[in-house]
Amino acid sequence: MTEASGSPEPDAEPTSATHADPQPGADPPAPVDAAATPVPESSQTTGPPPEAERVQEPDSAPETGPAPVSSDASIPVPAVESTRRLLGASFDLLNRASDDMRRASFYIGIVVLGTVGPFALANLALEIVSIHRTARELRELFDAGFGGWYWLLGVLAGLGLVVAAVESRTMASAILGGRLAERPISVREALARSRMVFWRAILASIILAIPVSITQAIVQAGLERLLGGQADASLVSSTIVAGVVGAPLAYLLTGIVLGDVDPFEATRRSFRVFRARKLAAALVAVFETVAVLLVVLGLGAGLDIALRVFDALGLGSDSGPAGLMLITLGVVVGVFALGTLIYTALAISVAPQVVMFVGLTRATIGLDHVRPGGDRDPAPGRVRGARFRWLTIPMRIGFVSGVIGLVAALVILAD
Repeated sequence: MTEASGSPEPDAEPTSATHADPQPGADPPAPVDAAATPVPESSQTTGPPPEAERVQEPDSAPETGPAPVSSDASIPVPAVESTRRLLGASFDLLNRASDDMRRASFYIGIVVLGTVGPFALANLALEIVSIHRTARELRELFDAGFGGWYWLLGVLAGLGLVVAAVESRTMASAILGGRLAERPISVREALARSRMVFWRAILASIILAIPVSITQAIVQAGLERLLGGQADASLVSSTIVAGVVGAPLAYLLTGIVLGDVDPFEATRRSFRVFRARKLAAALVAVFETVAVLLVVLGLGAGLDIALRVFDALGLGSDSGPAGLMLITLGVVVGVFALGTLIYTALAISVAPQVVMFVGLTRATIGLDHVRPGGDRDPAPGRVRGARFRWLTIPMRIGFVSGVIGLVAALVILAD
């Protein structure tokens, strides 16, 4: 199941852009390559930096072949936030985009419900049947065909979670980037942009995961040896590795979604933005890692609370028909809520990255592909016309396969 079928990749990969505005009464600024020339660390943090500081990075020559500056003088230039103000500015941005964020979370909730829901219901049915069957009879059910359908539902659930995670981060980056640049885009346009960069975002995740995972394993092993085999150092090691190793790669996602470059060029530019504000990049990487870890811990706690509530109400796998209906309804609602939680948590985690990237580079050129009438929009019908689909054909095939697999599994269990 792939998301790339919703909209094709652009024919050409632009290199960079900027949305800086000329000051009233002054000559227009010279064209600059904003995505490749971040604001140096010595620049002002409470407002737009002087043009002279944005043209050239310290100890480096200016880029050649700059892209043209936007001619829209009414668009305000986002301020470059200080590291101390970064998290506060990120939550302010999330609050300003709350309506679009809520609608986007509902879309992710539907995706998770359609892909993970059948697997969750199959597990509920298996739990109910296991009360009245012996271990040998359960093995016979798996051999009779239930195992194959159960495996299919598990694969669909895993793919659905991957799609939900990737689209949550890319959609949130697009929505927040447009809002920060005072050129907001709709949820529909953010989804179209997400599908354009879907595979690029996955490749960027792999590029980031390789060095971080290797270093994290080394650090965690060292901490366990120093603190003892029973010490749980996973959170500590993840935070340390994210701050040290992940910081230079902290702007990979925004470089792809907003800067509109491929993952390898986004990696190069992420290093340049990192050099402009090293401490801010470390904070971006640490915050994203901690936010994801806290979500994982929160999911476990939420599941435990739900089980306690069911137990207090006397609902379980041995309940009557009415009780089982309530449990089924609870599972469906819980899976949908899981999808909205995934989006919300990942949107919060990428907000500091968006704030710092747009502030330092002024680059939101990637959103021009999906803005109505955008100069870089290769196929406006993909966003505004009938060819746009909220659920792509592969996604619909996945939903139908999940329903078929669930029905087949229930029929086998009922025999």
